[in-house]
Amino acid sequence: MFKHPAIPSLARRVGISVALGLIIAILGSVLEAMLDNHPVFAFESLDDIVIGILAALVVFYYEQRRYRSVIEKIRVIQSMNHHVRNALQISWSPYTEQKKQIEVVKDSVARIEWALREILPGESEDALNNDNRPTPPSKDSKDSKVL
Repeated sequence: MFKHPAIPSLARRVGISVALGLIIAILGSVLEAMLDNHPVFAFESLDDIVIGILAALVVFYYEQRRYRSVIEKIRVIQSMNHHVRNALQISWSPYTEQKKQIEVVKDSVARIEWALREILPGESEDALNNDNRPTPPSKDSKDSKVL
């Protein structure tokens, strides 16, 4: 039904970085050797190797940032999934009284609204840690907003 996001492994991220660095270094050495009429692997090619290494480091830094961004998005989705599922699970419990059913549905809606308001916008790293997550409003809480 849906695809899981591709999370590149560390080996893949390093491999991409090294491959791009090598391509840049070799291309620079070959072009410089052709223009200056010297061997490809000469002392004059040292600057091309340094540029290739710097390019590899820049690419690896970019890949690391992208990896962290994907992991952060997955954590937010997991947290939202947890809160919404819990709120919906409560609303499906069998109550015989209509008043009680309406109260449970309103509480579930309030919990989902809380999750949308507190977890999704402006997600910070502190809120992503399991220990520092804000807690949803409880049924008995005076602060919980019921529709």
